[in-house]
Amino acid sequence: MADVTNDLLAAVLAATPERKAAALKTLRGEDGGYDCGRAAVPERFVTQRELSKTLGVSVPTLWRYRVPKHTLAGRPRFRVSEVLAYLESPALQSLAEVLRAERRAARAAKQAV
Repeated sequence: MADVTNDLLAAVLAATPERKAAALKTLRGEDGGYDCGRAAVPERFVTQRELSKTLGVSVPTLWRYRVPKHTLAGRPRFRVSEVLAYLESPALQSLAEVLRAERRAARAAKQAV
């Protein structure tokens, strides 16, 4: 533990004021911290099947819920973070209510026959 403390103190004493400020922001969890020169890794696109396995729903459910998609080479691809944000949005909640009402009406019509 003493070695870590000594290393930290040596780094603080040797650092420029800008690097000290950036390090403090990073330690506090604030945006804009020191990024060590690394670029952010972009999120990869997934297929419908991969997304359905990740979320634990069927492919028709993804289609029915109209999850946000991108078209790459003529095929639908998805970003999991976008889909998760959409699944928590008020837009999906209102769509889900409409779909439930349609299902109830279809069941009632089928039972009436």
